[in-house]
Amino acid sequence: MSSEPNNNQIVFTNKARCRDCYRCIRVCPVKAIGLRDGQAYVDETKCTSCGTCIRECPQHAKSFRNDLDRVIGLIASGKKTAVTIAPSFASFFEQWQIKRLPSALRKLGFNYISETAVGAYFVAKETAEYAKKNPAKVHITTACPAVVNYIELYKPELINCLVPLASPMIAHGRIIKEKLGSDTAVVFIGPCVAKKAEVQNSNGEIDYALTFLELQQWFEMENIDLAEFEESDFDETPQGWARNFPLAGGALQTGLLSTDMLDENIISVTGFEEMNNILKGINSHSKPMIIEPLFC
Repeated sequence: MSSEPNNNQIVFTNKARCRDCYRCIRVCPVKAIGLRDGQAYVDETKCTSCGTCIRECPQHAKSFRNDLDRVIGLIASGKKTAVTIAPSFASFFEQWQIKRLPSALRKLGFNYISETAVGAYFVAKETAEYAKKNPAKVHITTACPAVVNYIELYKPELINCLVPLASPMIAHGRIIKEKLGSDTAVVFIGPCVAKKAEVQNSNGEIDYALTFLELQQWFEMENIDLAEFEESDFDETPQGWARNFPLAGGALQTGLLSTDMLDENIISVTGFEEMNNILKGINSHSKPMIIEPLFC
């Protein structure tokens, strides 16, 4: 297996770093890692891009596709480029850094700085409306791309339970392009490797997805120290509780609590084991409920 991925593979093994400890094989929740010539490799046809092996590999031999050069090239081309940043930036950066982040992103060349939570607000409201109009079934929210990948690959019988709405990232990309023009490029920045797979399978609403680690790498490349930037505002901020969307129960706080459904019919789960246990119990005879699953 090559130490570099093909153009589309999201998670891959760096053979030079792999030390045959096989930890990745043990921790992969979907058994998407195999052995070839004594070394672990990622089977991209089985991988959900959840990033578990990347976090758990003690040798840092599991990597994800780095799209930083592509984004830098996009901005260098002069194309109008917007950034949508996941609400979890509040946990990645310190409070004083958050206030300077918009200025630093403008320095990198972004023309429009916004929060993905803007899209999350509308997705949560639309999910609530969809659940109201279809009260007699199980609804699985689709904000987490690793969950969607898992269901499509390993639980296809539950595909019809997925709420047929875009994720907050995709929804916000559509909002930005409608507002600024379809020729605007949109870059998502967040914590999740699976977002790269979601972008790859999208219809062009988002051009590229970077992780916070890639953003940090970019700052280092450009010698950007947030302490040297002035405080400034995002060009667009979310409504209501939308910044809580990435937290367990965040979608419920943002929009679903406005429904008339009883609390026991609304379930929030985090982590693969808990999520999988809930999904195992769903069948055609299950009582109506809304499930908000997060893979990690």
